[in-house]
Amino acid sequence: MIDHTELAITFYNATGLSILISDNAGRQLALAKNPLLPEIPTTLLTKLIELSRDQVQLLTVINFGFVAVYAAAPEIVIIWAATNAIRANGIYDDKVPLVDLHHFRAQVTLFYVAQLQQTPSFGNEQQLAMEDFAIIDRAPKTMEIEKQPSHAGYLAERKMLLGVEHGNVNEFNTNYLPFMQEGNFGELAASDLRSKKNLTIAATTLFTRAAIRGGLYAENAYNLSDLIIKQSERLPEITNVYEYTRTIGERFTLNVARIKRQSLPTVVYRAQEYIYDHLATITNVAALAEQVQCSPSYLMHLFKASTGVSVMQFITEQRILSAKQLLIFTQEPISEIAATLGYPNQAQLAHIFKQNTGLTPTQFRKSQQL
Repeated sequence: MIDHTELAITFYNATGLSILISDNAGRQLALAKNPLLPEIPTTLLTKLIELSRDQVQLLTVINFGFVAVYAAAPEIVIIWAATNAIRANGIYDDKVPLVDLHHFRAQVTLFYVAQLQQTPSFGNEQQLAMEDFAIIDRAPKTMEIEKQPSHAGYLAERKMLLGVEHGNVNEFNTNYLPFMQEGNFGELAASDLRSKKNLTIAATTLFTRAAIRGGLYAENAYNLSDLIIKQSERLPEITNVYEYTRTIGERFTLNVARIKRQSLPTVVYRAQEYIYDHLATITNVAALAEQVQCSPSYLMHLFKASTGVSVMQFITEQRILSAKQLLIFTQEPISEIAATLGYPNQAQLAHIFKQNTGLTPTQFRKSQQL
């Protein structure tokens, strides 16, 4: 039986192209996506599934990138690469990982041969307009961009750094791009290269402190920080400050993950990772136990013995932490915050929040206002 996830990750690591493997109803079987590349909107995904054939269909989707789609019954394979630049907070305008159509076609061919042991045939190239599909444009609509520190910027930074603290690469990468788009940082030098190096140093400092909070030994964290800063200082250029700082953050995150794995049983560590990734949808211990492949009773016993809190209390603590951040740094209605965190209604969030903090969400938000 094909391990779709391993296949997709191997291809992504080798080429840098993002790949989605789904069934013919659009349900995801595997995904390996560069965090800097856009998601495929649901409407576009539906269209691509309709276009899938035994032949490889090559498409240029304007303002999105190159897309290849084909049917490998019973799976649908979609591979894509960006063709546009992105801008961080209106300041750093760099290219996301790019590839021309000739190389894109060659890399798709390699994956097709590896998967199906035969040479693909390609259909006629097509062009679609991204305006027909719902997707957030990464580029600013105007050059007049707010560069003052903001609550949204701090929240984006905090969410990203929680991924480092948790040792959770998926959580870090999910929140990295919002941080780059909303983060509180400026043009740090007159020279473009010096400014990028200073941004790298600032980001490395944030990652270092978050990693220490996550359990990485301070000496090891600072040694890694010194090594990275010295390496960046020797660079004659930084062609993509997004990807460069993201890989630095991943490096710290993976080091935290190793430390956590050493101090926690594998089952507990995997359970925590699943909770971080599915905070809004996890409903009971039985569902979590199924994901980490053990019995609910064993998971409850091992989790409490290893962390000092029950599984459900840990989930509640993480939801309350997220609720506090959203109450402080956003103006979202409490009903929307409740829905975001998986509570069926505002009243249940208010009840649990007060049980844990002594305040209602409204009282907490008011207490944090200057």
